[in-house]
Amino acid sequence: MSFRFSPLGTGVLVIVAVVLMSSLGWAHFYELGPSKDEWGLKYDGEVTAASEDKLNVSFTLADQGRLKQIYSVSVVAFSNLRPDGGRTYLLNTTFDLKPTREGKLTGQLEIDKNFADRAMIRILTQTFDGKPQTAGARYYQIPLKKFMKKAPSAASSEASPSIASPPVSKVTK
Repeated sequence: MSFRFSPLGTGVLVIVAVVLMSSLGWAHFYELGPSKDEWGLKYDGEVTAASEDKLNVSFTLADQGRLKQIYSVSVVAFSNLRPDGGRTYLLNTTFDLKPTREGKLTGQLEIDKNFADRAMIRILTQTFDGKPQTAGARYYQIPLKKFMKKAPSAASSEASPSIASPPVSKVTK
């Protein structure tokens, strides 16, 4: 048994399929602004040097607060504003958060050092105050700079290691 559609029916079917599939790809994110208690979140982070041009970023989420059920936690960095007002992702890396014995979620990832100044930890949720968000996801951003430790000034002025002179060779004539 074969089914045949008229060219008009096939065209309408293709257009409907394209419209329905493309709507799945449109993501709307709404930023949660500043809050006195950071929306009830309890977290900790640390940024350490991994190599000459890489940084290790560790993040621990102890309490999900008002954003409970966290969808994802990632590190993002954006380009400067374009003339049209848009930006592009320079970095978008998601933490693989694993539960600990204490009930916390913790993860670690590695990023390039050149993104450290503009990087943010983005916590994304599809629920807020226990209510599902139907218009789009909500997110809260934490500057990565908040977790960077400043090196003490004494450490930066350490004496450089002395350069040893080459061994004296005995030359006999």
